[in-house]
Amino acid sequence: MSTPQERSTTPSPPDGVRRVRPDRSRRRGAGKRFLVIGDVLDGVLVQTSAASTGDHDPSAVIRHRIVGAGGNTATWLGWLGAEVDLVARVGVDDVYRHERALEDAGVRPHIRYDVRSTTGSVVSMRNERGRTTMSDPAAAGRLTASDVPVEILARADIVHLTGAGVLAGGGADRIAELVALGRSAGAKVSLDPSSTAVVRIVGATAFLDALDGVDVLFPGADEARALAGTDDLHDAVRRLTTRVPLVVVTTGTQGALLGRAGRSPHRVAATPATVVDTLGAGDAFAAGFLRAWATDPVRVGAAAREGGRVAARALGFVGGRPPA
Repeated sequence: MSTPQERSTTPSPPDGVRRVRPDRSRRRGAGKRFLVIGDVLDGVLVQTSAASTGDHDPSAVIRHRIVGAGGNTATWLGWLGAEVDLVARVGVDDVYRHERALEDAGVRPHIRYDVRSTTGSVVSMRNERGRTTMSDPAAAGRLTASDVPVEILARADIVHLTGAGVLAGGGADRIAELVALGRSAGAKVSLDPSSTAVVRIVGATAFLDALDGVDVLFPGADEARALAGTDDLHDAVRRLTTRVPLVVVTTGTQGALLGRAGRSPHRVAATPATVVDTLGAGDAFAAGFLRAWATDPVRVGAAAREGGRVAARALGFVGGRPPA
């Protein structure tokens, strides 16, 4: 059996170059520490006019990007000036490349690997009908609670769990294990189900049972419906708030639907945006929301508006991470 290892280095700019970051110390959430446990993947993003399999599109736009919900959320938190650590798994040959990309985005990486795993991959194809995504979690699917350094966990104020490969890879038991890990350190725990496919693989009932101890849930509209077992989104939110105190459902151009136990769902309008690509917008929303909510957990509407502002920024370019 291969033994997991960790490499973590102190960020350093190239020789003779002094990296200067904007002073965001006065931003909401300053002084809070975030720990993201999730996936880091290599992505092939395709924009095509092909309508079905068998079609050939010689003018497709194809881009290679580092993606994955865990890395996306962490780098948007870094972009906002937050103190953020990320625990993830990649293939042994890709550790340095992913560490440097995360460090350059203001994230402290704690990358695990073993010699039998490759880095997870995603192929995302988008045409006028919508998006089709295919993923191979590979190393990301092997991440467990034992991969999280105790000293990193001890100083986290908020632990955010996300990534289809991570959440589906070990089923409900792994989700419950990661939630319990966050709670054991006294941190607030947030979770993004990441995909309706994850809900289907884990099972809605088992998934809901694993959420015991989660403080904030970030499902998309389809994920909320799948988890709650109803097509009525408002009813889904009400049902989910019997399990999680705060439910924040992202609904695209309609903004976010906020649910709190014992209250009617409340909608917060989306920030106007020029949409180039929707990939990673939900991850950016979660980062913006958590950054604001960390300081003032009562003003959830204000946190949702901040999430919407960051998501609008993410919609303006291809790829799920902030522009360099």
